[in-house]
Amino acid sequence: MPLVVGCNPPTPLGQHGNTDDVLNKARADSLTFVLISLTQHQQQTPHGLMHLPRRDLAALSSSEWSNSIVGVLSPSAFSSENLSLGSSATVRSEVEWAMHMGIPAVVFPAVPNNAPNFSRLLHSTALLVSGSGTSIWLDVNFEPTEACYGSVQGILSSCDNASTIGLNLRFPEQESNSINKTLVHLNRFFGLPVKGVTLPTSLFLTNKKGYPTLSKKMQVVIEWIMKRGGDKIRWVIEGEQKHVPAEDNSQNNTSGYLNYLQYLFHLRSRSDVTEVLDCEEARAEASYLDYLQAPLQPLADNLEFGTYETFERDPVKYRNYESAVLLAIRDGVNLQKWGGSTNNNVVNLMVVGAGRGPLVRASLNAVKRYNATCLSSDLHPLTPRMLAVEKNPSAVIFLHSLVALEPGWAEVVRVISSDMRDAVVGEEEKADIVVSELLGSFGDNELSPECLDGAEKSGLMKPDAVSIPTNYISFIAPLSSAKLHQEAKAQAYSATDGAHGPMGQPFGFLRAMETPYVVRSHAAAQTHIEKECFTYVHPNPDLNDPTKCNSRFVRVEFEADEKYGMGNGSGYGLYNKQEAELAAAAGEGEGGEGAGAGITIHGLTGSFDSLLYRSETENLEEHISIAPQTFSVGMFSWFPLFFPLRDPVFLGPGCKAGVNIWRLGNGKKIWYEWSVDITKIIDGSLVSSTPVHNPNGRSYQVGL
Repeated sequence: MPLVVGCNPPTPLGQHGNTDDVLNKARADSLTFVLISLTQHQQQTPHGLMHLPRRDLAALSSSEWSNSIVGVLSPSAFSSENLSLGSSATVRSEVEWAMHMGIPAVVFPAVPNNAPNFSRLLHSTALLVSGSGTSIWLDVNFEPTEACYGSVQGILSSCDNASTIGLNLRFPEQESNSINKTLVHLNRFFGLPVKGVTLPTSLFLTNKKGYPTLSKKMQVVIEWIMKRGGDKIRWVIEGEQKHVPAEDNSQNNTSGYLNYLQYLFHLRSRSDVTEVLDCEEARAEASYLDYLQAPLQPLADNLEFGTYETFERDPVKYRNYESAVLLAIRDGVNLQKWGGSTNNNVVNLMVVGAGRGPLVRASLNAVKRYNATCLSSDLHPLTPRMLAVEKNPSAVIFLHSLVALEPGWAEVVRVISSDMRDAVVGEEEKADIVVSELLGSFGDNELSPECLDGAEKSGLMKPDAVSIPTNYISFIAPLSSAKLHQEAKAQAYSATDGAHGPMGQPFGFLRAMETPYVVRSHAAAQTHIEKECFTYVHPNPDLNDPTKCNSRFVRVEFEADEKYGMGNGSGYGLYNKQEAELAAAAGEGEGGEGAGAGITIHGLTGSFDSLLYRSETENLEEHISIAPQTFSVGMFSWFPLFFPLRDPVFLGPGCKAGVNIWRLGNGKKIWYEWSVDITKIIDGSLVSSTPVHNPNGRSYQVGL
């Protein structure tokens, strides 16, 4: 993920210089884009002063205008007179011209005191550019304060969180005294649509050789933004060149920004940044960032060949499964279930939902690993007997091919083409160990409880059989993400059935906002540590109890937190304890605002932790998890489940958010319902609440 860096030359150069000259100098120094004033001169008319487009339009090709230029609106267009009615002909004409030229973004200045009229102008402009290739960058003079965030949040809310508005965080010339507060508030801003970060040259210090550098504190801040924003952030260096090394004989640096660019590249190349941005998981996830996907209908949908292949590349999941099966095998030996003699050396393994066979391979590898230990001991090697149960006809064909091609499989593997709930096996084939990977992003959202209960009821397991996974727990937490909320709203215009193409029946707003989505959250902030929701255990101890079922309800509460969930990141990835400690220090010892904390909640993020197996005879266990507190680093088979709120809610000071979530069913389908209410901590009085989303599964359900 390379950095994308541009420059904002000093006003005389950007407004009066030749665009081609400015761009050529920037390109010579490997800068990607340039900020250019959209007007170059003014003309007095009977209707007042008019801003006229640049005279050097022909100097650049259309591809250069659309790929290398960001337009800056005229400051005078935002005078009090122009804003008096919340409209500006100058702004409209400049933006229309930018749209005509294909300029990808235009920069609005920071919010002035006349915020209501400015908001109206910003919103009307956002509607104007909607559907074009042009977006708006709203400058934000970033300060680590409540007022800064509150002002920006208010502006975005008044503009209905328009998807065409992004934020350009402009750092001040003097850095904040508190790195902790800076990081805490940046974390909160990353729940808003941050598009760019601007660094003035005056923010940089000068090292012994005359080159630009940043203070240790600012290095931490910039690296944090790089790790959190990845290649989605556009970096801007602005102002006059202030650092000219005496021995710099470079033929480049024609723009005056090369040394600053090289320093940013230096920070990007540090190991703690590359470990996050250049790892295998980051490459695998890049195309999925903030991309909403409807959860699988596991009993109706059959995965495609390429989808199986993608999941099978996960380096962590199958390793942990293999280790879990090995633990179960060793337990069986230690408990004298098998392996005590040559007459008792068969272990019956069963993979339900076998797909293309990765769990079959992992389970057989576990037996091989155990047998390898028998060579140097008096233990008896085991003979595996494997049943691979799969309902997808295409995957069954692949499994038969594997049985024919893989050495030794033909003698031990039998493929059963059946729904696991209807499969029939002989008494001698009943499973000692049942292995499955039916988990969804929320643990139980792809019908793992119903499927495994069905397999147990159909008689596939011995009375003392073990299940891998043994249990799974779903987790929920509030999420601040204007981006994901925008994406959910946009689903309203998508066809209900993709097979019908763009002319199909549209999804509609209600259904779009009452559907949970699988998403690799990126432009988001998980505002609190996640809390437990539902737990399912297999084999099911309540399977034959008519008073028990798989429906669940839970209410969990989250109080306003001055740390804004720092350490949880975007809701995906391992909890960062060091960041959380920095945030705590900001609240305690560096002027943190404590109870003044407030943040907008756009939805809920769901995750899971699964105990694959806990040994009965050894102090060992194996887990897989996408919950931040216990995240399995390196695993990328699951992304979180996003439950959108139709209308975002604000969790203010002295308040707590109550999250209510139900998992319900009627024998034909399973669905979730959810709601959020905000109450005052001191007396429990209601501040605001959402309706219950998806009542009776009217918008989303999973068929049984």
